[in-house]
Amino acid sequence: MMDKDRLIKLVNDILRGTGFRTARMEFKGACFDLVASRLFLLLFIKILTNIDTISPEQADDLKRLAKFFNASPLIVGTKTKNAELEEGVVYERFGIYALNPETLYDVIVENELPAIFAERGGFYVRINGNQLRYLREKYGYSINELAEMIGVSRKSLQNYERGEQSVSLEVALKLEEIFDAPLAEPINILHAKVEANLDVTPESDLEREIFERLTGLGMGVVKVRKAPFNAVSKEDELKILTGIDRRKTGTTVRRAQMVSEVSKIINSDGVFILEKTKKEVVRGIPLIPKESLREIKDADELIEMIEELKREVKKQIFG
Repeated sequence: MMDKDRLIKLVNDILRGTGFRTARMEFKGACFDLVASRLFLLLFIKILTNIDTISPEQADDLKRLAKFFNASPLIVGTKTKNAELEEGVVYERFGIYALNPETLYDVIVENELPAIFAERGGFYVRINGNQLRYLREKYGYSINELAEMIGVSRKSLQNYERGEQSVSLEVALKLEEIFDAPLAEPINILHAKVEANLDVTPESDLEREIFERLTGLGMGVVKVRKAPFNAVSKEDELKILTGIDRRKTGTTVRRAQMVSEVSKIINSDGVFILEKTKKEVVRGIPLIPKESLREIKDADELIEMIEELKREVKKQIFG
């Protein structure tokens, strides 16, 4: 059985081998382990040996990040609590596509999208209902005749043609054999759209105070629980990974380093707002005291403060 570290390395190698830039999270309980980008494609990936061990909180945060950054969330693993994950089959947990490394390889390297998905009771596909109706009429089969041939009810076949019902893999294979034509529709796991609740309550008085101040500056703020940053903030097209802490500690520095690595991959800024600190830059991420927010009139001034701190550090390094 492959352990999680080896699994993360394998997934990272698959992505990097096809031109993705990646960053790895080493943050306990994080909602994602890898973030990867290539051209206009951005992925947040949670990697687990057993895909059933993802928590509802991790899944919710993973979906929030995907929604906020217009990215796709993925879960990669090797088994469920009951069985090994099959190659070429897509699973789902909390509305997020899950698959094994072999299937990911087929998609990323071979450009082969899977069509089979797992649900209770077995494997299924979604078929092109219009194409099915066209072929049935072309070959002169009535609804009743074709339904009897493939062993389903008339109503089920009508639902297939209307695109209102998934088809078992066995039935789909029978249909493709009868018409000698592909009917199963591929699942585009790299462009998944998910629904997410972006309205999340702050977990502390400090978070609440800072969220209210950022909102007052005209920024949108979304709470994230299971990540090295506490929130994602945005102003127009600019997005900022926002960390919050009471004071600078070793943990703050490690979190800032992870935020720096992620921000490079997703082309965003990062900032840590601390209850008490001096203005400085750690691992490329500005640390500012919360009192500085009182001096700022709008989001543009906050962005300018972040950029000014970065310029000062660069000036110190290069003289």
